[in-house]
Amino acid sequence: MPNKTHTTAVVLIPPEAVQPPIQAIRQIHDRNFRRWMPHITLLYPFAERRDFAEVTPALTKAAQQVSPFSFELARFDAFQHRRSCTMFLIPEPADEIGQLHTILLQHLPDYDDTARFASGFHPHLSVGQFQHRSLQTQQQRLQTEWQPIQCEVDAISLIYRSPETDDRFVVAEQFPFQTRS
Repeated sequence: MPNKTHTTAVVLIPPEAVQPPIQAIRQIHDRNFRRWMPHITLLYPFAERRDFAEVTPALTKAAQQVSPFSFELARFDAFQHRRSCTMFLIPEPADEIGQLHTILLQHLPDYDDTARFASGFHPHLSVGQFQHRSLQTQQQRLQTEWQPIQCEVDAISLIYRSPETDDRFVVAEQFPFQTRS
């Protein structure tokens, strides 16, 4: 069994051009705004940095099995936790992200933590943490003000954080999807 760490992950990062409205919400509501860039988590926790050379061939192969695809961020939902809630945007349709997750697990089966939830893998882009009592009001407000965003992704990103990055996640490497012919 490989060593896993919460300081690395494999993610989908929306293009920078569509990030400003996401970041405007996250800056106010997400306590992890500075630590994480906007992203959809695919594999987390992931391999330690010292093991990146061992996992990059599998990430390359997995990415080459996928074509670039689009999704829309139009609706908010939330995960309820014991003391708070995490609100997120739902990428729709989620099918291609789910297929990408399955392909990644075929190549890296030891990193299946994101698939172990009772409801299985649930693609989402977190925008903040809220108290239970304010969740419904905040979700309705954000939904009313939100303009849907269309995203096209053409790569997965391997990210890490460390003292050298001020404990912020940065992209170590991107793995491009196969090019359309």
